[in-house]
Amino acid sequence: MTQPTDLSSKSKSALPSASESALRSTRGSDTALLVTAVLTLAAWGYGLFGVGTDRDQGDVYRILFVHVPVAWCAFVWVIAGAVFAVRLFFSPARAQGLDRSSQACVELGTLFAALALLTGSIWGRPTWGRWWDWDPRLTSTLVMFLVTCGYHILRSFTPDVRARRTVAAVVALLGALNVPIVYFSVNLWRSLHQPQSIVANQSNMSGDIKLALWVNVFALLALSIALYRVRRQSIAAKETLEMLRAEQGLA
Repeated sequence: MTQPTDLSSKSKSALPSASESALRSTRGSDTALLVTAVLTLAAWGYGLFGVGTDRDQGDVYRILFVHVPVAWCAFVWVIAGAVFAVRLFFSPARAQGLDRSSQACVELGTLFAALALLTGSIWGRPTWGRWWDWDPRLTSTLVMFLVTCGYHILRSFTPDVRARRTVAAVVALLGALNVPIVYFSVNLWRSLHQPQSIVANQSNMSGDIKLALWVNVFALLALSIALYRVRRQSIAAKETLEMLRAEQGLA
């Protein structure tokens, strides 16, 4: 005769084991996060003290080593969120994992877009004489940022899981459509903003400044990848715990 199964006790025992598993899985990511954070700080130090002063802007230009990398990281993660969103439509069996990845990417895109707007305003004050201007580059970046904010708001107010994934995926795609508009805005419209900092055969930056910029771009990109891994694991752990608690409540 088979023994009755105690679903409640199983769910309760699963809760601590899930928490322990989540903690173990984040230890390696935490180490990578620490290492890349140190590398990013070192890259900033190189930009501040390792290269000469610009003949036109003086030392003000050094915010370039923060502003350009955060803007590029915003592009990378907004596009990555859209890539996972597209895959979600074609791989419904993997919808849960792809949705988690897309969410983590768009969150990073939002963070870096906000930092791009902030550092751009700080740079604009001494060079343009104002904190903000409805310039095509600034305005299109703001639109991209607001679209990603809308992504998070819609996720929060859509209780049905399938509907939330679908709506979020569509908004993630809309956010990615803004990326080429932001990037090419200085070429498409009259703009106060300088052209792209690095364009093949068209850059007027000296070799040491260009090297420092690339060092900062790769350092911040590495840091953002470490942040993605931590956030992706955090989302997975949170959803797993919520599912287990829901099972425990139904048992």
